[in-house]
Amino acid sequence: AGWIPVVRSFVLSAEGRVSMSILSSTAPSVSAPSSVWGGEEASMNKRDGALFLPDGGPGGVTEAVAPLGPGPGALENDKFDCHPSVVFWRDFQRDGFWEPRKNAAKIAQIGREFALLGPDGLRFWVQHVARSGYFAGNAVLGTTAYRVSEVLSDPTPNLLSYSSKSDKRTGLPFALTPTFASRILLEAVLSYQQDYDEIRDGRYKMPWDMISMLNWRASPLYAARQTGRFVREAVGTLGRRKRGSQEDKTIDIPQVANNGNGSEIDYPSYFNTAFHYQTDGWMSRRSADVYETSTETLFLGRQDAMQRTSLPPVVSLAKSLSQKGTLESRPMRVLEVACGTGRFMTFVRDNIPGADYTAVDLSPYYLEVTRENDQYWRRLRGNREAKPATIVQAKAESLPFENDSFDAVVCVYLFHELPRDIRSAVAKEMARVVAPGGVVVLTDSIQRGDRPVMDEEIANFENMNEPFYRDYAEDDLPGHFENAGLACKSKIIRSTSKSLSFLKSEEL
Repeated sequence: AGWIPVVRSFVLSAEGRVSMSILSSTAPSVSAPSSVWGGEEASMNKRDGALFLPDGGPGGVTEAVAPLGPGPGALENDKFDCHPSVVFWRDFQRDGFWEPRKNAAKIAQIGREFALLGPDGLRFWVQHVARSGYFAGNAVLGTTAYRVSEVLSDPTPNLLSYSSKSDKRTGLPFALTPTFASRILLEAVLSYQQDYDEIRDGRYKMPWDMISMLNWRASPLYAARQTGRFVREAVGTLGRRKRGSQEDKTIDIPQVANNGNGSEIDYPSYFNTAFHYQTDGWMSRRSADVYETSTETLFLGRQDAMQRTSLPPVVSLAKSLSQKGTLESRPMRVLEVACGTGRFMTFVRDNIPGADYTAVDLSPYYLEVTRENDQYWRRLRGNREAKPATIVQAKAESLPFENDSFDAVVCVYLFHELPRDIRSAVAKEMARVVAPGGVVVLTDSIQRGDRPVMDEEIANFENMNEPFYRDYAEDDLPGHFENAGLACKSKIIRSTSKSLSFLKSEEL
């Protein structure tokens, strides 16, 4: 929530940078593999901590890239096999933000490239542009509703005060300037292009709810219902954000409470935070019902594409286990820590339908929605191979599973909402329950150093009642997992999210 001011301060809030060949005046051929990265894929190699680009020759590496600035996001790169996106987003609009006309021209160019990719590419493009349009509309409706509520609640309204550009905390529509709007839309479109490149290259499947339009997410009635929920939530969220009182920042949860299944759960103190100033924090069905719409509105529809950066390491492991014959005797075992509403779970399950999937979260209300999303995915896909996911309420720092229980453990968008000591504890738990030879995947916000253009402003997300975000932006994430005995494997960035994967030695 607080959608426009947060996007403005967090997504692209400092001076921009020019990217690699994709953003040059000479666009690469769409027939080239991974065209989003240019005619030649950029790569980052572990060579004396430096970064290199291919020179065009087979395996040749000659051109050194300027060293990254300080920050944990930059310092961790020599530990990982970095995807070309790490360089791409580091350099995005490097020499300054583009004017709206140039942003629009680039968006149009990408649209033409999608059109040349055939029916599947064109359909992907059209549906995702419509997606961004829907969530942009939600942002305008939500902030307009808040603006109207503020005027109506003021017995002596001064209309000029509600259109002052100096008030950066209101989140009013006028803050969305053409330059800013076109820039964040371009980020969304680039995320879609990179997402589709991964799909074309066979790293994961087309999103299951794009294969058939006969699903509830494509229903106008569903869209209208979710917009109504979001508008109501936005009025409350923006009001709480403007006040910023301690009462607005917390919710009242008993330390020990009934979990709805006849047993008790010990809720940690950090869970009393009303993250994003959302209604009831994580502890109501109302919060769970509007969550996906709210977060996608924040990201103009690109959150799914950013979350899907978590898929390649898991899908790759599934293929490896299948080739070894491991899956002939048992299914692949996947654990998702802090599953939220289960949206990402459905993408994993659709790529690995035979997996034995376990989803853990601390909120019983979000787990209700997770169960419903799982049931709907299985019904829509008609997949008899997939049994229901196992739904478990538990703390991420105290997982109720035996050692070496899972082949893959995934955690998406949790660590920035945890104190540092709890991050370390969660990393140890994820390492404990993953089996030797297994993979752990952490996907979360970028940090300082991942996109230097944003370094001065990245901690502003703390203002959305994210009390641990400033510390998160400076934390050594891979260090937590290395201390738990895991080895760094891969890193990918997509817009304002990054995904890190780690391996557990088969010798353990």
